[in-house]
This record gives sequence, C-alpha cells and structure tokens, in this order.
Amino acid sequence: MSGDSTAVVLGGGGLAGIGWTTGVLAALEEQGVLRLGSVGAVIGTSAGAAVAAAVLQAGSAGAEFGRIVRKSLRNDELAPVPAPAEVLRNVLAVHHSEDSPAVKAGRFIQLSRQHSGTHPSLRRAAVAGRVMGDTWPSDRLQVTAVRADGSLAVFTSTSGVGLVDALTASCAVPGLWPVASAGGEDYIDGGTFSLTHAELARAYGRVVVLRPVPEFPQYLTEERREVLERAVLIEPSERARAGFGPDPFDPDVRGVAAVLGYEDGLMAAPSLM
Repeated sequence: MSGDSTAVVLGGGGLAGIGWTTGVLAALEEQGVLRLGSVGAVIGTSAGAAVAAAVLQAGSAGAEFGRIVRKSLRNDELAPVPAPAEVLRNVLAVHHSEDSPAVKAGRFIQLSRQHSGTHPSLRRAAVAGRVMGDTWPSDRLQVTAVRADGSLAVFTSTSGVGLVDALTASCAVPGLWPVASAGGEDYIDGGTFSLTHAELARAYGRVVVLRPVPEFPQYLTEERREVLERAVLIEPSERARAGFGPDPFDPDVRGVAAVLGYEDGLMAAPSLM
C-alpha cells in the first residue's frame, strides 16, 4: 500500500510504543505492503512522532528496527524521576474531572512543573538522540502537541520550529517530563487528549493507524471515530501487551517491544494487501 492517497497515523505509547511501532513498520516494509516514505502523510503523536521522524530520516523502518533491537546501538534514554504509577493517578484525576480542556491543560502543566524533576535541556537532549539531526525529513510529516490553552498544535516542516523542539513538545508527557517550549510557546504531550489525532487524516482515501494504546473514550470526537472506523487499525496483540511489562517508560523495554511489534506486523500485513 503506497501513494499520495494514503495516510499513516502513528499513535503514542511511551518507550514501549516506540519499540512496538518500529517493529510493526519494519515487518510491513519487509512484506512490501507499506513504506513510510511513500505515503501522502505521516501523522505522529508522542512516541509515534519520534518513530515517524527516525524512520523517515533513516529511509527504512528495517534500519531503525535493527538499531532498536540491539542494545549497544540504541540511543540513551532518561528514566522518569517520578514513578509512572504515582503520576498516572494524578493524571487520571484530571482526565476524569469536568474541567474544560483549557483548564485540564493548565493542571497538567502544573503537574509537570511540580513533579517531573528533569531539567528541560536534559530532556531535549534525550529526544534529540532519537533522530539523526534537527532537519525535517519530509514535508509530509505532521507532529502533534498540545498548547498551554488545551488546543491542538500540528508542526510541519513549514512551521518555523525545528524537528527536535517539535518532537520534545509532542513527547512531553504530563507529570513525567518537563513542559516543552517551542517558538515562544509552552506545550505538553500531543497524546494528552488523543493518542492518534486520526481526524487529521480525514482527507485521505486510505488510512493506516498504528495504535499502541487505546484512545481516551471521553475525548473521542465523531470526526476521529469516523476515520478510525474506516482505517486499517493495527494494535498490540495480547502477547505484545504482556511483553511490554509494567512500565512503558523503561528504556530497556524498547528491544522486546520491537520484536513483539515485528510479529504483530507480520500478522497484520495481509490486511494491507
């Protein structure tokens, strides 16, 4: 499957999501059914944005897969200072509140400033290690983030924001990582209110969605639902979910998740033929 009529949506899911998504793309590429550089649009959110940028820069999902599965070749990742389980309780409390997205975004920013414990420059350097440079690899790549007012931002090669700053914003998980700044604005993780933002692919005839983590049902718009219902949706198998372990932000989970994603990609390949 290729061509300008196809959009690929890569969702968020922590470091486990980075590994799994890379593995799926490698398998689909190997089977000749999907090559990321040949489609009309690549929409990446959080982990999915990091994978999209790395694969497009490398020119091959297989090459990136080879790097992820070999521990000696992987980039260095920071482990979050706070325990993810502790942060999750606070994050879920905000999600389950009746506050508006703008108020929720403000509360998420407060959580990040209170608990992240990582200097923004160190976090940016870690994200920069995921890619080969600050140059956008394609004008077809879209990277999502959430502004301080709760609205969606979509970075592209023409946004005037470097690739690393865009990815750092997209991967600024509330409470775990510091608030990211780009172009004079503050941002939090692109997956804060949607793990895919699949609605951005609505103009494309064929849509492929790789979704390591399900959508938040309370934020599922009709427009997003419509795109997801007609898309080829690839999600982790039960085997893969079990293999991710209890902490999706553990740097060592990437290799295992990549192998499990490769297996899931082989299983999914016929649905794209």
